[in-house]
Amino acid sequence: MHERTKLWYLKNLDLFSHLRDEEVKVIDTLTRMQEIKKGEVIYFQGCTDDNFYILKKGAIKITKLTPHGNEIILDILSGGTVFGEMGVIEPQERDESAIAVEGGLICIMKKPDYDRLIQEVPGLAIRVTKMIGLKRWKIETKLLDLLYRTVEQRLAKVLLNLLDDFGVPRDGGYLIKIKLTHKDYADLIASTRETVTATLNKLRNEGIIDFEGKYVVIKSMDRLKVISG
Repeated sequence: MHERTKLWYLKNLDLFSHLRDEEVKVIDTLTRMQEIKKGEVIYFQGCTDDNFYILKKGAIKITKLTPHGNEIILDILSGGTVFGEMGVIEPQERDESAIAVEGGLICIMKKPDYDRLIQEVPGLAIRVTKMIGLKRWKIETKLLDLLYRTVEQRLAKVLLNLLDDFGVPRDGGYLIKIKLTHKDYADLIASTRETVTATLNKLRNEGIIDFEGKYVVIKSMDRLKVISG
């Protein structure tokens, strides 16, 4: 039995935080909670999946294969967000993959149940639409960064973004509490593992970051912000 109930997680999700208790209970009845393991694929790019997903605990990376077969990580999601929403809004082949970076919990809602939920909970459709707009803006901004920023600038910005969702205080700085490989960082900024390793070591030698096992520790956020532009 889970320490926290599915209902507790739903009540503490930003998207549903404005809802009345009885409305959250409707969502509770329309979803099923499932444990996920690190490395587990929730859905593949190109598959026909029409579910709506709620990430309650853990971390998910949203990836996309380029026409040349290279993988780009579009985003890394932390607990308390939703993903896969286009599967219920515009059912078609997925244009990205969702893979667990850490083990955790997700809730799954099928399209017919999502359609029923939108009918029974006024205003939710508008919030979902706004959320989709924000996600698209983030992806468009990321693509512009890939075109016009250096590797060091892109990496600095990625570290700052990860800090927002996964940062915890550590000895006057912040530890990014998610285990990402240098390949993951490379996929986040459309670079190579070797270049990312060299850039991370440069930042460490300059006293801007450090490592604690597989975690990155930000020692000077101000200097990292200057680099990110």
